[in-house]
Amino acid sequence: MKISFMSFLFPQADHRELIAMALKHDYDGIEFRAEAKHGHGVELEASDAAVRTVRADMADAGLETSCLATSVRFGEIDGAAREALLERCQRLLDLAARVGAPCMRIFGDPLPPPALGRRAQAYAIQAEYMARAAEMAEPTGVRLVLETHSVFRAYDAGELLYRTGYPPALWINWHLEHCLNHGEDVDEAYRHVKGRVAHAHFSFTSGYEGGIERQIALLADEGFPGHFSVEIMPKEGLDGEAHVAEHSQRWHAIVAQQVA
Repeated sequence: MKISFMSFLFPQADHRELIAMALKHDYDGIEFRAEAKHGHGVELEASDAAVRTVRADMADAGLETSCLATSVRFGEIDGAAREALLERCQRLLDLAARVGAPCMRIFGDPLPPPALGRRAQAYAIQAEYMARAAEMAEPTGVRLVLETHSVFRAYDAGELLYRTGYPPALWINWHLEHCLNHGEDVDEAYRHVKGRVAHAHFSFTSGYEGGIERQIALLADEGFPGHFSVEIMPKEGLDGEAHVAEHSQRWHAIVAQQVA
């Protein structure tokens, strides 16, 4: 298992500043958030030369690009918009491959409340487009990682994996906090995503350290080789470096205890 952090904590930093921060605080990688105008410049508009520079500098530093975080989501938009988004998804997959990211984050939320009677229809629409996106992803070598996020629980992620037929390029980004916030305990959530987690987001700011310890243990037992990536949204006055330092120290301590 490895640890990275998302560029949200340092939205103005260029990729070399992010690299310096990762090395200073014992990280294995960086997760670049695209489509958010962050200073690293890993965007669709970036030149091939610029993307190659980021990839080379990361490799020279001994760091991995753990994931390309995007805002791709196929729910709650009309058919024409979904088709346009599918084309954008292809371009983002190409960007992920060029920068050396093994994963690209996508979303499955929002889902309509069950009481509205539209949940099955939402699953069907999303499964269709995620299956098509996964088919596009497979030749790139990049895994789409569907995040458990907001009302989209591990149960929902497992349901969509089932409905898409478990394509080789569709995996899970297991953000445990959202599962716990919506009534799934750690082991219950794990049953729905077991064996299909390629990436994980986490934060100790939510107060769920005990849950994260259990999550680390479960994924360690299955030989999870991916990244636990710190995702903390920026706020005025937030000391990003202090959070990066603290999360590295606490995560490494938990992992060391698990394998002792």
